[in-house]
Amino acid sequence: MKNLRKVSSNLSITATIAVCALNISVATAEVPPVITWAVPPEGASGYLMVTGFSGTVTKHTPIRKIVLQNFAGAAGWPTRMQRGELNFAIHCGFKTMSDAWQGKGIFEKIGRQKNIRHVAKAYGLGYGYHFADAKVKSVADMKGKSLFLQVRHLEQVTAVKVMLKDFGLTYGKDLKIIPVRSPREAIQGILTSRGDGMAYGAVPGLAQVKQAKKGFHTVSIPVRTLKKISAAEPVWGMTTIKAGSNPLKPENDVSTLELGCGISTGTHNSVDTVYQVLKAIYDHHDEWKDVHPIAKRWNVNRAIDNAVQPFHEGAIRYYKEKGIWSAKMEAKQKALLAQ
Repeated sequence: MKNLRKVSSNLSITATIAVCALNISVATAEVPPVITWAVPPEGASGYLMVTGFSGTVTKHTPIRKIVLQNFAGAAGWPTRMQRGELNFAIHCGFKTMSDAWQGKGIFEKIGRQKNIRHVAKAYGLGYGYHFADAKVKSVADMKGKSLFLQVRHLEQVTAVKVMLKDFGLTYGKDLKIIPVRSPREAIQGILTSRGDGMAYGAVPGLAQVKQAKKGFHTVSIPVRTLKKISAAEPVWGMTTIKAGSNPLKPENDVSTLELGCGISTGTHNSVDTVYQVLKAIYDHHDEWKDVHPIAKRWNVNRAIDNAVQPFHEGAIRYYKEKGIWSAKMEAKQKALLAQ
C-alpha cells in the first residue's frame, strides 16, 4: 500500500510538471520567435529607436529576432499590417493613423484599416520651420519667402496655414510653397538655394545644412500660435528647443511644434506578444535609453496619449499593470471601437 501511494504521488508530481511544461509551451507559442517591424529610413529617429531596444526585447522576451523593414513614411506600411504581414511599426504620423482608422485621405479608396491598433505614444519630435536667411527671425519675416513643404502630409499644410493666418499672412501668396516628396529633397533645395526655408523635424541631418548655410536656424513660434495649430490639428503638440542643443545649437530657446511619434501593431498579434514587447521596452528603459538623446524622453505615463485608433489588448494589459489605465481611457477605447 505504501509503495502504491508512493507511485501515485510520483505520478501526480510528474503530471503536474507535465501540465506546467505544457502551459509554458503554450504561453511561449503565443509569442513568435521572429517579428517584423516597420521603420523609417536608416538614420531617422524611429529607425534608431527600434535598433536601440531590439536587443532589450530579445533579451527579456521569447522573441529571438526583430526584422526591420524600411518605409519612407507612415503611409507606406498600414496596408501591409492590415493584411497581417507586419507585427509592429514605429511612426511619426498620427494624422495618417487617424485617416487609416477612419478610411479618409489616402485610405478613402482602399477603405478603413480596421486591423491596426495603437500601442503607445513613444516620444515627441521637435518640428519647425528652418530658414537659411538669418533675417527671418519671426513668422512675420516669412512674408515674401519660399518654403519647402511635404504637402501630401495634410497636417503639415494645416499647421502652416494656421500659423500664417495668425500673423495676417496667406498660404501660397505671402509665403510661396514648394512641394517636396521627402526631407532629402528639401535639404537639397536649401543647399542649392532654390528655396529659403524648409519644414521638418529637428533631426541630426540639419546640422549638415548649417555647415554650408551658416545662418540656418529654426524660427521661434509664439505659444499662442502653437495652441491654435494644436486646436486645428490635435496631432501637433508644442516643445522648446533649448539654447545650444543639437542639431542647430540656437543661441536662445526656440518654441516650436512637436510631432508625436508612436508604435502601432496589428490585431493578428497575440495579447502576450504586445504585452511582453511593451514591458521590455519600458521596464528596461535604462538598457537602451542612451542610443539617442530622444530615447531618454520615453515615459510610460505619456504612452497612453495620442490615441487615434483603439489600443491593442496587450497594451491595455500592460497599462493596467502600471496603474495608468483609467476609466476615461476605457471610455475612449469604447468610443474608438464604436466608430
